[in-house]
Amino acid sequence: MIRGLYTSAAGMVTQQVRLDVAANNLANAATAGYRADVPSVAALPSLFLYRFNDAVDHIPPFPKAAPVGYLGTGAAVAQVTTLARGGLYRETGRELDFALQGEGFFVVATPAGERYTRNGAFQVNNIGELTTSEGFPVLSRTGDVARADDPNLPDNLAVVAVPAGQPLTKAGNNLFMAPGELTPIDTPVLKGVLEEANVSPVEAMVDLIAAMRTYEASQKAIQTQDQTLDKLINEVGRM
Repeated sequence: MIRGLYTSAAGMVTQQVRLDVAANNLANAATAGYRADVPSVAALPSLFLYRFNDAVDHIPPFPKAAPVGYLGTGAAVAQVTTLARGGLYRETGRELDFALQGEGFFVVATPAGERYTRNGAFQVNNIGELTTSEGFPVLSRTGDVARADDPNLPDNLAVVAVPAGQPLTKAGNNLFMAPGELTPIDTPVLKGVLEEANVSPVEAMVDLIAAMRTYEASQKAIQTQDQTLDKLINEVGRM
């Protein structure tokens, strides 16, 4: 019975992570360049059970245990990965909107170091420098801060590629960080265009509801086992 409580609790923790991921994806469905997260769920190690009390050929003190079979111990989130597929392109006509037509990321300078983004909805500060909506400078191919008055701005923006097998880590504000330096790449930059999030609001809502229903099922399983234990201790124990 206690085993069942732990198994149900593991299910609740797993579904809570799924809920958080789905809610975050849904909240960023309108964020340009956002990449959705996908949780991977794996089963916890199983236990092999034996039955001792009614074992055949009982010879004390070593009874011959009868095998019962495997018992699952629940599931857990093994990892949360970022969906690599790109989003759809939307023409805005705005001079400071850019989108990458292919692989790569724009390079942004932050107090914590270089960060990378697919969100090309840039701004201009009071000294003419190109920045993100959070105020972080956007870098050019020369390593300097890109300027909004550059006539060849789309061609001069720094774009880097992520090597195969090297994962990026989300750093907040729709930015990514890499464990090492990334290689420059000549990906065409579209002006007056934004890449939308690669999130399907319908899929995100379905994931959210499914995780919520599974969470509630695990919760009810714990309540049922708790009531059974209560009767076992307070009623059967008196007999």
